[in-house]
Amino acid sequence: MDEKHQVLSHQVEVVNWLASKFDQVTVLTGKVGKFNVAENVSVISFHWKEGQKLKSIFKFLYTFIKAISKEKFSVVFSHMTSVHSAFVSPITKIKGIKHYLWYAHTSNGIFLQISGLLTDGIITSTPGSCPIKGKKVFPIGQSIDSKKFFKRNRNLNEIRKFIHVGRFDPTKNIGLIIEVVDKLRDKNKNLQLEIIGSPSTGKYNLEAKKIIDKYDSNDCWLKFTPYISRDLIPKTFLEADCFIHAFEGSLDKTLVEATFSGLPVITINNEYRQIFGSWNSNNPCNETSLEDEAMSLFAVPVDRLEIEIDRRYKIAVANHEILSWVDRLVRILKS
Repeated sequence: MDEKHQVLSHQVEVVNWLASKFDQVTVLTGKVGKFNVAENVSVISFHWKEGQKLKSIFKFLYTFIKAISKEKFSVVFSHMTSVHSAFVSPITKIKGIKHYLWYAHTSNGIFLQISGLLTDGIITSTPGSCPIKGKKVFPIGQSIDSKKFFKRNRNLNEIRKFIHVGRFDPTKNIGLIIEVVDKLRDKNKNLQLEIIGSPSTGKYNLEAKKIIDKYDSNDCWLKFTPYISRDLIPKTFLEADCFIHAFEGSLDKTLVEATFSGLPVITINNEYRQIFGSWNSNNPCNETSLEDEAMSLFAVPVDRLEIEIDRRYKIAVANHEILSWVDRLVRILKS
């Protein structure tokens, strides 16, 4: 629970939305930072420590058992915590407490499989964002507050500033993004790229440094910016012309946020392209490279580009707006 967390800051927002739908909400979290929650929300930290997994799990189990012994809970909702869910799912099963896990990742480990068997269901963003299939999987979209993102009408004749927002981790393929924009600059020297985000671990920090060191710090077309807080992302998107992305796993939230901002999105993420479409209409989505997508975008006539951006925006609002997302989630939790 931390509004300043690079990846999970939106959890505070989700908790407050859920608080408006339930009489009482108790949050068990591994870490706490800055957060502001509704009066009917209690936040308990079990102080998860990296490198002390076994000890941290026992702390979590003790905190969880203490919490459900003190209060009568109607449902447990776990958010991206397949390990924790696997450990407590036998307890919720025995006590007859409904238990759902939110999981939006393509990794399919033993803890997710246990959670899939013992919980009442897995809630995810899109069908391809969860490796488990079946009647116990509920795709409900992403949770984006459209009031925080502004759809700006851009001059699509002059797409110059590319932007990427996300963790500076190997899975995000930052090196590929830079290479593609660098190639595009062979035809248009006005193109710029800003990479915004920080590595999530010390190991990834070393790998990120290798990528950064490959490029001349005096090159004005390429800029590296550390992680920024979520409240600055909408303004940052307004100042950009195009969002570029190369993560091939589940549907990244930033992709949908960029679409809410009216940015043309270049990506090789199949979940995004299956929902919103590809710029390269001549090839199937899964056969189009990031460079092909970028080249195809620049080949689209401006009038058609405006229509396509508006079409994608409407899809985002219909399927990923937080008000509808919360309603879908609560219907499942209270079913």
